[in-house]
Amino acid sequence: MTQPSQRVPLGRTGLTVSRVGLGCSALGGVFGAVAEDEAIGTVHAALEAGITLFDTAPAYGATRSEHLLGRALQGLPRGSFVVSTKAGKRTDEAGRDAFDFSEAGLRRSVDESRERLGLERLDVVHLHDFDYEGGRHLGQALAEGFPTLRALQAEGVIGAVGAGIYFMAAWKRVLTVVPIDVALLHNHHTLCDVRAYQLLPLLESREVGVINAAPLASGLLSGAGAPAWHPAPHDAREVFAAAARLAEDLGTTLPRLALSFSASEERLPVTLFSCRSPAELSQGLNWLREAPDPAAVAAVQAVLEPVMNVQWPYGGTDPRQVFG
Repeated sequence: MTQPSQRVPLGRTGLTVSRVGLGCSALGGVFGAVAEDEAIGTVHAALEAGITLFDTAPAYGATRSEHLLGRALQGLPRGSFVVSTKAGKRTDEAGRDAFDFSEAGLRRSVDESRERLGLERLDVVHLHDFDYEGGRHLGQALAEGFPTLRALQAEGVIGAVGAGIYFMAAWKRVLTVVPIDVALLHNHHTLCDVRAYQLLPLLESREVGVINAAPLASGLLSGAGAPAWHPAPHDAREVFAAAARLAEDLGTTLPRLALSFSASEERLPVTLFSCRSPAELSQGLNWLREAPDPAAVAAVQAVLEPVMNVQWPYGGTDPRQVFG
């Protein structure tokens, strides 16, 4: 059972955060339009519920997420929240991605994020999605991107250095060659993907703070179907629809079971979920406080077996891609 407002250390960063954090991708419109007052109200409701960790990115809604989070946090005591954002990737109004992991590009990205968020210092900055586009950015991220973030850390501009990526081969490469402080591990401890266990030995041995994100598998476990941008094909979406129907037959819902399951692993003490309104936040926090029903988890995972641990082709990357 998860207590969302309970404080836990984030690895060896020196930061202490709530066990549940608010992912701000939804506030940027990634899962549908959100009015400004609703987005700001959601952040304030999260703070009132004891949430202290807020994760955003320039790529969420073409910087809208950062803008709205900054407005919501304006005037609040700096020690009352921890902000995690990202650098190296931007998304325009048409949803097109652009990547730049050069020193100049990252310094500019961090400065612009600080301005949008209204913060002199960013608590955590992750290099974002450098495993996309077939891994062609991986070399620059390792050789130039991470050293740039370390330089910004030494200058006092950012606190902790992290990575926010998806593909497992890239994670294994990064964790063996780069001494990161925080790992934003999304889509890898869910009802349909438990590959986080492959990474835990490396993460624990290096005392990396882990943020367990995307418990609803980027919408696949929402019960309402994933957004149009998700690369899952029609036949896979049908499997998730069948799992949603079974969950209802068992007296629960797919997102309810997914949230409680994702937050139940003690080795992953910090879970991040995204929502679009104070009402969704309240509902999600209630579900996170529940212990998952093992029988329901087993039954739903049996239905999800055809899509278990599938590596989706995010960012135009072939799932079979080997990162050299």
